[in-house]
Amino acid sequence: MVPSFGVKTITALVMALVLSACASTGPRDGLAATDNYEPFSRVAHTNNVRIDRYFIRPVSQGYDFVTPTVFQHMITNGLSHIDLTNDFINYALQGDVEETLDTLGRFTLNTILGMGGLLDPATEFGIAKDDTDFGLTLASYGVGEGSYLVLPIIGPTTMRDSAGFIVDRAFSPLTYLGPLTAVDGVGPVVTGLGFVDARTRNADLIDEVLYNSEDSYVTLRAAYLQRRRAQTGAGGDPADNLPDIFDDAPEQQ
Repeated sequence: MVPSFGVKTITALVMALVLSACASTGPRDGLAATDNYEPFSRVAHTNNVRIDRYFIRPVSQGYDFVTPTVFQHMITNGLSHIDLTNDFINYALQGDVEETLDTLGRFTLNTILGMGGLLDPATEFGIAKDDTDFGLTLASYGVGEGSYLVLPIIGPTTMRDSAGFIVDRAFSPLTYLGPLTAVDGVGPVVTGLGFVDARTRNADLIDEVLYNSEDSYVTLRAAYLQRRRAQTGAGGDPADNLPDIFDDAPEQQ
């Protein structure tokens, strides 16, 4: 997951990038052909790696050390359960009736029988979580992915997916937790917890990509674009790509 930014802030950031970023020069092919903002993206990537090295990674290691495994599973499940609202809306917008009903069934089962989503009986009933988002919804209507780019904190995305990110924030219950609970900051705190939880679950893979790759920028770009294209049917089988470390919602335990 990613920290919760205001819609105006993200919109301004994306628009500023579109208007002012300098495209790299020279021949480009393959996945690099869509990386029109590489100078900006490489700077953002370098800063994101620094933030991970000196803040996110140590926090996630501390979280893993002090939090019992059973509670980590429950937190993962609860965060994934919250994300079902986003999945439900997007599958409905995509016109996928089967996935819409499966998502509703999963939400109902885990809410009633799974302690409000902290447990995952739905998977035992054969209703697994299948993530989606508004970027994939846009793709289902024929919207192209646009240029690849890396945003500060948010990380790898495309022009289509960055627009989808804004809409998904509007769909997410986390956006409204503060006003609904009258507790200031509860939404960002839960969002931050999800970010740390995701970093903890994928620690080995993320460390390998960020700190052991010859060029972590190129590795992340390939992993992100290949997976997104596979999800939209524009690429191969998602199973042929690197494990997904970009989704907001984890697989439930």
